[in-house]
Formats: sequence, structure tokens, C-alpha cells
Amino acid sequence: MASTTICASVPVKAQIQNGNVASQLRASRASAMSGCPVSARPVSLRSVRNASPVAIVASQEKNMIQRVGSGMAALGLAASFALAPMDAAMAGEFDIINTPAPAAGVVDDAGVLSKATSGALVKKLNNIEKTTGYKLDVVTVRKLVFEPDVFAFADQVIENWFPTAELGDKMGVLLVNTSGKEGALVGGPAFMSNISDSVLEGIVTENIAILTEEEKFNEAILSSVDRIQAALEGKDDIAGPQRDAKKVGGNFKSKEETSKNRNKFAGVVVGLLVIATAVPMIQYYGYIGGGKN
Repeated sequence: MASTTICASVPVKAQIQNGNVASQLRASRASAMSGCPVSARPVSLRSVRNASPVAIVASQEKNMIQRVGSGMAALGLAASFALAPMDAAMAGEFDIINTPAPAAGVVDDAGVLSKATSGALVKKLNNIEKTTGYKLDVVTVRKLVFEPDVFAFADQVIENWFPTAELGDKMGVLLVNTSGKEGALVGGPAFMSNISDSVLEGIVTENIAILTEEEKFNEAILSSVDRIQAALEGKDDIAGPQRDAKKVGGNFKSKEETSKNRNKFAGVVVGLLVIATAVPMIQYYGYIGGGKN
């Protein structure tokens, strides 16, 4: 029977993998007899029937699907980080600092100013600039996250809007933080030279602090601007609002109320003690009397 010569053709070579020594010798002998060289690395010949085209294609499709799935997952993860929304308050802070000074003089980032108040405020600010030569900008912010100190953030705003001493000398910024119920007034040297410490303290602790606690943001800003205008024009200070005496008072009771309640309490205690003592005695004597009968 004639011997069969095995030639390691290209399809067969595709199926060559690391194997044992016997397989390597058979492959080498077949190569020597047929004159078809085989790779010098350790090889083994597997039956061509075990590597059908259908299996190869299915394996390739599986690998392709895995690669596509991995790519889609990575793309989705990257998109989720890229599209993740920034905290609204922090975005508001960056927007205020990185945008130019408003032409109208008002930045209502907190969205608390009514349409009527915004219109009246723009007119007041224009009037201040015409009559005094000083420019005042009003900023509202919902919350401070990046820079929680209201005065520090106001300084950053004016420094970014007016980066030189010449530009910011006659500029001022009134800032109101609605969630913190606080505010600040900062400005250039010439601007702040007209604002006394008492006026500044009154605006921050009275106009802004008291009215914002009552959620009267529009009134707080308008009254503060009026007070600033009076100071810039050299007029007498406009007194700020005062806290209601009823709200300022504590929850402590008066001496008369305390004495009255104490007497009531003492009477209740005595009554309970009498009941607690008399009832068992009555029951006891009733029991003794019933036993004698």
C-alpha cells in the first residue's frame, strides 16, 4: 500500500499550535518527505476536520462581538463622565466670575428678582452712575460652594471683572447669597472711600440679613442700593429695617407666669400624693372589715 505524503499547506499551518514531541517529529518527517517546509517553532498537527470553516467563522464573530461590546461599554462610561452635570451652584459661581461685567449692571443668577424689580434696579444703577460717577453692579447667587465666604467671592468677582486698579477704582459690587441669607459690598478704593463702616455694617446686617430671613429678596436689594446711593451722594444714611421685638424676644416666661405654673404644678402633685396614700388605706380597711364580718 502506497504511503501518503503529508504537506503542511497554508490551511493546515493555520491550525498548528504548541504540541508534544511526537507531533513535532511527525510534522518534521512529513515536511522532509514532501519538500514543504514547516515552521521551525514547536508545532503539532491537528486534524483539519476539527477546525471546520464554520467553527472558525463563529469564533471570529464571537471575538468581534466581544470587542464591540467592550468598546461600547468604554464609550458609554466615558460619555457618562463627560456629560455628568456639574453642581448648579458651582457652575453659577464659575459663570459669574468668568463672564464680563453685565452691561445692565444686574446678574440674577439666583433667579429671585421679579421683572418689576429688575427694571427698577437697572434705572437706579444708571442713575447712580450718572449722578455720582460711580458704577454699582448687583449680583445674586443661589449658593456658594467653590468659595463659601461671601466677601471673598465678591472680591473675586470684582477682580475678574475689573482686573486693574484703574478699571476698578470707581466700581462696586453688591452680592447677595440667597441660601445663606447673607450679602457683601466690595469696591475699588475710590468707591469704598464713600462707604463708611457703619453704612457697610448696616447694609450687611440689616438690609440684607433681616429681609432675606423673611424671604424678601427684592426689598433687601432695592433698599441696599438706596442706602449705597445715599452714601455715594454724601447724604444722610438711610436707616435699615429692624427685627421685630416679638421675634427677637426669647421663649422664656415671665416671673409671674413661672410662679403661677409652679403653684398649679404643686397642687397637682399634692393631689396625686393624697390619692396614692388614701386609696390603698381605704382598700385595706375595707378588706379588714369584710374579713371580720
